[in-house]
Amino acid sequence: MQEFQLRVVPLSNNDFALELYQCAYKKAGEKKRPAAKRVGRLKGKPLVQARQAIYQALKANNYDPKTLSYKRQAPYVLSEESGVNLALLFQALQPLSKPERIANVTEGITAMSNEEAHYWFGKVSNGKKRPALKAMRVLLGD
Repeated sequence: MQEFQLRVVPLSNNDFALELYQCAYKKAGEKKRPAAKRVGRLKGKPLVQARQAIYQALKANNYDPKTLSYKRQAPYVLSEESGVNLALLFQALQPLSKPERIANVTEGITAMSNEEAHYWFGKVSNGKKRPALKAMRVLLGD
Protein backbone atom coordinates (compact mmCIF):
# COMPACT_ATOMS: atom_id res chain seq x y z
CA MET A 1 0.00 0.00 0.00
CA GLN A 2 1.19 3.46 -0.94
CA GLU A 3 1.12 6.04 1.85
CA PHE A 4 0.08 9.67 1.45
CA GLN A 5 0.34 12.58 3.87
CA LEU A 6 -1.91 15.60 4.09
CA ARG A 7 -0.09 18.58 5.60
CA VAL A 8 -1.50 21.88 6.81
CA VAL A 9 0.44 24.99 5.71
CA PRO A 10 -0.48 28.04 7.82
CA LEU A 11 -1.09 31.29 5.92
CA SER A 12 -1.88 34.79 7.16
CA ASN A 13 -5.06 35.70 9.08
CA ASN A 14 -5.66 32.21 10.55
CA ASP A 15 -6.04 30.82 7.03
CA PHE A 16 -4.29 27.72 5.71
CA ALA A 17 -3.51 25.73 2.60
CA LEU A 18 -3.35 21.95 2.32
CA GLU A 19 -0.53 20.09 0.63
CA LEU A 20 -0.68 16.42 -0.30
CA TYR A 21 2.51 14.34 -0.39
CA GLN A 22 3.08 10.87 -1.81
CA CYS A 23 5.55 8.98 0.36
CA ALA A 24 8.25 6.96 -1.35
CA TYR A 25 8.77 3.31 -0.54
CA LYS A 26 11.77 2.39 1.60
CA LYS A 27 14.09 0.28 -0.53
CA ALA A 28 15.84 -2.80 0.81
CA GLY A 29 19.11 -1.94 2.50
CA GLU A 30 18.32 1.77 2.97
CA LYS A 31 18.20 3.14 6.48
CA LYS A 32 15.43 5.62 5.75
CA ARG A 33 13.08 6.22 2.90
CA PRO A 34 13.49 9.09 0.43
CA ALA A 35 11.67 12.38 0.98
CA ALA A 36 7.99 12.51 0.12
CA LYS A 37 6.99 14.08 -3.20
CA ARG A 38 4.43 16.89 -3.24
CA VAL A 39 1.47 15.89 -5.39
CA GLY A 40 -0.72 18.97 -5.03
CA ARG A 41 -1.64 22.07 -3.07
CA LEU A 42 -5.07 23.58 -2.50
CA LYS A 43 -6.03 26.91 -0.98
CA GLY A 44 -8.67 29.61 -1.26
CA LYS A 45 -12.04 29.00 -2.95
CA PRO A 46 -11.23 25.54 -4.33
CA LEU A 47 -10.22 24.40 -0.83
CA VAL A 48 -13.42 25.78 0.70
CA GLN A 49 -15.57 24.10 -1.95
CA ALA A 50 -13.75 20.76 -1.66
CA ARG A 51 -13.87 20.62 2.14
CA GLN A 52 -16.59 17.93 2.27
CA ALA A 53 -14.45 15.58 0.15
CA ILE A 54 -11.46 16.33 2.39
CA TYR A 55 -13.56 15.67 5.51
CA GLN A 56 -14.68 12.33 4.02
CA ALA A 57 -11.05 11.35 3.42
CA LEU A 58 -10.12 12.27 6.99
CA LYS A 59 -13.05 10.27 8.40
CA ALA A 60 -12.12 7.26 6.24
CA ASN A 61 -8.66 7.36 7.86
CA ASN A 62 -10.00 7.66 11.43
CA TYR A 63 -9.32 11.39 11.88
CA ASP A 64 -11.78 13.89 13.27
CA PRO A 65 -12.37 16.64 10.67
CA LYS A 66 -12.60 19.14 13.56
CA THR A 67 -8.82 18.78 14.01
CA LEU A 68 -8.24 20.42 10.61
CA SER A 69 -7.05 23.94 11.42
CA TYR A 70 -4.16 26.30 10.71
CA LYS A 71 -2.60 25.30 14.07
CA ARG A 72 -2.10 21.62 13.16
CA GLN A 73 1.57 20.57 13.11
CA ALA A 74 1.44 16.82 12.49
CA PRO A 75 0.54 15.51 9.04
CA TYR A 76 -2.47 13.29 8.45
CA VAL A 77 -1.37 9.86 7.23
CA LEU A 78 -3.77 8.64 4.55
CA SER A 79 -4.43 5.30 2.90
CA GLU A 80 -3.70 4.75 -0.77
CA GLU A 81 -7.37 5.02 -1.77
CA SER A 82 -7.90 8.33 0.05
CA GLY A 83 -4.56 9.67 -1.15
CA VAL A 84 -5.26 8.89 -4.80
CA ASN A 85 -8.69 10.55 -4.63
CA LEU A 86 -7.29 13.67 -2.95
CA ALA A 87 -4.35 13.78 -5.39
CA LEU A 88 -6.78 13.86 -8.32
CA LEU A 89 -8.93 16.43 -6.55
CA PHE A 90 -6.02 18.74 -5.68
CA GLN A 91 -4.48 18.61 -9.15
CA ALA A 92 -7.77 19.00 -11.01
CA LEU A 93 -9.03 21.90 -8.87
CA GLN A 94 -5.80 23.93 -8.62
CA PRO A 95 -6.33 26.09 -11.74
CA LEU A 96 -10.14 26.32 -11.56
CA SER A 97 -11.99 29.42 -10.40
CA LYS A 98 -15.65 28.96 -11.43
CA PRO A 99 -17.66 27.61 -8.46
CA GLU A 100 -19.93 25.39 -10.58
CA ARG A 101 -16.97 23.71 -12.35
CA ILE A 102 -15.20 23.18 -9.00
CA ALA A 103 -18.39 21.60 -7.62
CA ASN A 104 -18.85 19.36 -10.69
CA VAL A 105 -15.23 18.15 -10.69
CA THR A 106 -15.30 17.55 -6.92
CA GLU A 107 -18.52 15.58 -7.20
CA GLY A 108 -17.20 13.54 -10.13
CA ILE A 109 -13.94 12.61 -8.41
CA THR A 110 -15.63 11.61 -5.14
CA ALA A 111 -18.07 9.43 -7.13
CA MET A 112 -15.26 7.54 -8.91
CA SER A 113 -14.65 3.89 -8.15
CA ASN A 114 -11.26 2.92 -6.74
CA GLU A 115 -10.22 1.45 -10.11
CA GLU A 116 -11.27 4.56 -12.05
CA ALA A 117 -9.43 6.84 -9.61
CA HIS A 118 -6.27 4.72 -9.95
CA TYR A 119 -6.58 4.82 -13.75
CA TRP A 120 -6.70 8.64 -13.79
CA PHE A 121 -3.97 8.89 -11.14
CA GLY A 122 -1.74 6.68 -13.28
CA LYS A 123 -2.39 8.89 -16.31
CA VAL A 124 -1.65 12.08 -14.36
CA SER A 125 1.42 10.70 -12.56
CA ASN A 126 3.23 9.13 -15.50
CA GLY A 127 4.26 11.79 -17.94
CA LYS A 128 1.03 12.95 -19.56
CA LYS A 129 -0.15 15.16 -16.71
CA ARG A 130 -1.57 18.17 -18.58
CA PRO A 131 -3.59 16.30 -21.22
CA ALA A 132 -4.89 13.81 -18.64
CA LEU A 133 -6.00 16.57 -16.25
CA LYS A 134 -7.61 18.49 -19.11
CA ALA A 135 -9.49 15.38 -20.27
CA MET A 136 -10.67 14.66 -16.74
CA ARG A 137 -11.80 18.27 -16.22
CA VAL A 138 -13.71 18.24 -19.51
CA LEU A 139 -15.30 14.91 -18.65
CA LEU A 140 -16.35 15.98 -15.14
CA GLY A 141 -16.66 19.77 -15.43
CA ASP A 142 -19.69 20.05 -17.67
